[in-house]
Formats: sequence, structure tokens, C-alpha cells
Amino acid sequence: MSSVRARKGTVETVLRTAQILDLVAAGQREDRAVLIRGEHGVGKDVLARLIHATSARQPYSFVKVNCAVETVERCEADLFGHERGALPLAIRRLLGSFEFANHGTVYLDEIGALPLALAPRLLHTLRTGEISRTGGREIIRVDVRVVASTVQNVTGYNHLWQELRRLDVVEICIPPLRQRTEEIPVWASFFLERFNRWYRRDVQLCPDVIARFKTHAWPGNIRELEEAVHRLVVGGGGDGSRSLADPIAAP
Repeated sequence: MSSVRARKGTVETVLRTAQILDLVAAGQREDRAVLIRGEHGVGKDVLARLIHATSARQPYSFVKVNCAVETVERCEADLFGHERGALPLAIRRLLGSFEFANHGTVYLDEIGALPLALAPRLLHTLRTGEISRTGGREIIRVDVRVVASTVQNVTGYNHLWQELRRLDVVEICIPPLRQRTEEIPVWASFFLERFNRWYRRDVQLCPDVIARFKTHAWPGNIRELEEAVHRLVVGGGGDGSRSLADPIAAP
């Protein structure tokens, strides 16, 4: 489990496009739970952090739980915590994400991969604002906003999706980067500034490079663009006028 506070600098840099502003505004409706859908690498994590950082919950914790890479036991512990001795390796009490992020935001990355055994417990928490640690009897009240993401299309066939819709969850679909070409220079500049700072470089993106960036299909979306800018900076492109084929091509 990782706790990460959304950074104001990231918000100020990225919130320069009308589409991002609209998506963030959609996520602020009445402090309801949010489900973000979109392709891999499209920026679901970034949007989740922006929604937190521009909300009244910003002073409190933003906690991310990756549902796709955890076992049932680990995911349950990360979400709800456990008491000492509740599990074979539980040598001490563990606070879960909901308790740790009280008054803040819990971000469930790839909620479509959430173990089905945990769905009833999660839905109970969303309905009541109550949790109990595994192995414990205490009922704990929490005030947490849930933001979740998935690459799946929500078609209503899954019990979890059906129940989420009954809870009036806000659904946001992020278009792929190829449909948001006006954002490409903003993201490229954001990543360029970051990698120049990391590697103490002064690489610049010339207009020809930006133009080629805007015509590329970016099947890997923002993540692929980030990797392309990273390769450009690490390669020491000087004024950024090196052949675009180099930074875009797979390493």
C-alpha cells in the first residue's frame, strides 16, 4: 500500500487544457464516488490525483491501492487492515487504506481486477462509511471518497458494476491521447521539464518535433509519450532537433 499526496505543481502544469478541466470538474460533483475508464496509459492515475488535489479533501491523504497485482489476502489487508494475530503473519495491528485516508481519498486502481470475494465488503463500506479490521469486532466510521479506475467497459453484467451504479457513482471516460492532440505539447513540456531536472539537462523540443508528436498515433497514450520524451532527454538530443524516429521507437 502506498500513500501519496497529490502535488499542486502537477495540477498547475497539467490543468491547461479545456478537456482536462472538464474531466476534473465532472469528478467534483457532490463528492460522490468516481469511476474513471480509459485505455492503458491514458492518464487515469493523473486524473484521480487531480480530482483529489482540487477538492476539499486535498489536505488529507491520497492512498492508492493496485487491485490488479495483489492477492485476496493482501488486498483485503490494504483496504481494511487487520488485528494482530488475525492472519498467520499478522504480528501487529495494521491500519487499512480507508482508515489511513480518513477525510481523504482512496484510489482503487484497476477495480475490475478486485477479487470478487471482497466486493460485498467494499460495497458495504461505500454504502455505510463503516469498516472493521479483519479479525476485529470494532466498527469504525470513516469519511473517505473513493475514486476507482478500470480499462474495462462497464456493461452492467458484473454484480460489482451493477451495485456501483445503484450507488450513483460518477463515471468518467478519458479519451485516448490520439483524440486529444491539443494536449500533446502540454504533456510533452511537462515530461521534458521533469526529465531535464532529473538528469540536469537542457534539452528543448523544436517545432518540428512537436509537430511530429501531434501526428503520431500514440497507442500507449500518455505513458508512451512520457517514455519518448525520456529517451530524448537521456539521449542528449541537444536542442531537441534529433530525428523523431529515435525517441518514439521502442527501445
